[in-house]
Amino acid sequence: MSSTRSEFAPDAVAYHASLADAWERRYRKHSFQMRQAILMKSLQGWDLAGTLWLDAGCGTGTLARWLAKHGCSVLGVDAASEMVAAARAASAENHPDRLSFVQISSIAHLELDDRSLDGILCSSVLEYVPDPSACLAEFARVLKPGGLLLVSVPNRNSVVRRTQLACHRLGARLGQSWCKFLDYSRHQYSKPEFETLLAQAGLWREKLVPFGSPLPDLAQRIRHWAPLLMFVAQKPV
Repeated sequence: MSSTRSEFAPDAVAYHASLADAWERRYRKHSFQMRQAILMKSLQGWDLAGTLWLDAGCGTGTLARWLAKHGCSVLGVDAASEMVAAARAASAENHPDRLSFVQISSIAHLELDDRSLDGILCSSVLEYVPDPSACLAEFARVLKPGGLLLVSVPNRNSVVRRTQLACHRLGARLGQSWCKFLDYSRHQYSKPEFETLLAQAGLWREKLVPFGSPLPDLAQRIRHWAPLLMFVAQKPV
């Protein structure tokens, strides 16, 4: 499922760079606004004030700004310079003292000290990198003991995900580009599979939040419907 390289796949970077101008508008759609609600649900009960976070694969910084609004200082990193530029522009009037954005080539090699972060957000990014395990190991290195990792990945067992993959395959046969993101999405996981990866990195799941389906919220609580799984993991103290 993984290769020996740990950088972002160049084709995936180019694909997301091409979406930078319209990325903020995507978060006005219900399917993307849901991510902020899931973030709130995942962090319920945690005191974020004064904490230091990394948004790994920050895009245009929408979720980093949400964290800053709730009291976090956030470093956002992304491989696409276009995304970083858009994030900087969007943050100019939204808690700029708590936000910074940097372009990097790899989230598996962070120029951060050991045990330096209170939390890491990695939203729908690991599916695009060659070696998710290397990224999780690096996240564990830079997290403080007791620090949190919020990471969302595609749900291998989701009916919605399987339908998307079937449409993608059919489109390819017909010369159509349906569900184009699947040209670049390399990895998907069941709950036990990803829990194993977390444990191998020394991280322990505290909560699991299925989401991402166009179906009503009640249906999304059934794991086999939701195409995405948000894992809330913690580094042991």
